[in-house]
Amino acid sequence: MKKIKTNILFKNIMILLLGGGIAKIIGMFGKIILTRKAGIDIISLYTLITPTLMLVITLAQFSLPISISKLSAENKYNNKSLIKYGCYIGLFVDVLLIIIILLFGDKTSLMLHNKNLSIPIKLTSIILPFITISSVQRGFLHGKEDMLMPSLTQIIEEIIKIILTIFILPLFIIKGKIITVSAIILFNIFMESSSIILMHKTIKSKYISKSTRYNEYNIKKDILSISLPTTAVRLISQIGFFIEPIILTNTLIKSGYSINFITTQYGIINSYIIPLLSMPTFFSISIAAALLPNITKLYFNKLYKNFYKKLFKLLLISVIIGLICLLVIMIFPKQILNLVYGNSYGINYIYIIGPFFLILYMQPALSVSIQAMGKTNNLFITSITTLIIKYGLLLILCMNNVGILSFLIAIIIGIITNTLIMIVFIAKEKSKTI
Repeated sequence: MKKIKTNILFKNIMILLLGGGIAKIIGMFGKIILTRKAGIDIISLYTLITPTLMLVITLAQFSLPISISKLSAENKYNNKSLIKYGCYIGLFVDVLLIIIILLFGDKTSLMLHNKNLSIPIKLTSIILPFITISSVQRGFLHGKEDMLMPSLTQIIEEIIKIILTIFILPLFIIKGKIITVSAIILFNIFMESSSIILMHKTIKSKYISKSTRYNEYNIKKDILSISLPTTAVRLISQIGFFIEPIILTNTLIKSGYSINFITTQYGIINSYIIPLLSMPTFFSISIAAALLPNITKLYFNKLYKNFYKKLFKLLLISVIIGLICLLVIMIFPKQILNLVYGNSYGINYIYIIGPFFLILYMQPALSVSIQAMGKTNNLFITSITTLIIKYGLLLILCMNNVGILSFLIAIIIGIITNTLIMIVFIAKEKSKTI
């Protein structure tokens, strides 16, 4: 039995790594095509509203992939009802979000000092139901340890995005920058729809027909009990990401910088440099996601030595893979930037913040371990503390004429703070249990 569980775990890790790896590679080529087709001006505008988009997506998902995954694995509810109630809750949240977006879209664009961005901001409301439904389906299949279709849909989504970028995006580029940014956002409808169709077929053929009747009285309560606190944790970081360009644009404009300079530099850092340096986190995130059920059981059964042994191995793997990738990026930054984006914008930024990303590569393992302990509240405290320190520092530095460097310093301090708090918490828990 132990051997079978190990084989399933290994199989799931390999599917997540291979599927996610292929999706990342295809996505990287898609990003290359997008940045070259759209150009720096359109990409910078898209980057400026990306924090808003990510905040809205976080709320639309409502941590349903996590809550539905957990309840699906426990198998105490009817499969069809679990998916149905998950979608009902998610779509209710979507309706509230759509109303808020339509009411405050104009004000958000004014805070970003570009009133034309109100159009793409409002258009984000259209993609929300698609994201919600695919999130529920993905969580359900993960809970059943059926990783193949969710991984496959990631690959298909990236392929669809490339096709749309090559053949459809040029039709919008000639109509203007704002229309092009809007089109990039709306591409998500086609990407998510493909995932919904494929995952629906898998769920219907493998799980719905075989489901039996269970008590469904507490199903909504159980979903909300997991989704609400987990969303609160994710929301903290996304709120920070949302206010980031607002703080940056407003304070730097007062310091004498032009909106074009701020938009371009912010776009280079957030669209080119950070995604490039963050690539190695894919490996630790994939392995951590596959190990979560396993280490949760170890901690629940009080097998603490095995728990911390697996945590150490995960941290070691994350750091080694991250170090190798980081060294390649640091040694050949110009060549890699030209290969990926067709330009070498922001090469100096890599040298400034790059070394600190080795600390970032540890975060997925630390975060998953805290979740396995059932201490989600500590992640909430960690997120709030990091947000206050990072963006408080950003505001102070910007007001003291440090310029765009203030953003880089805030990123570094944010990474260090978040990681250290999690390490201290885990160390304290270890001293109590071992």
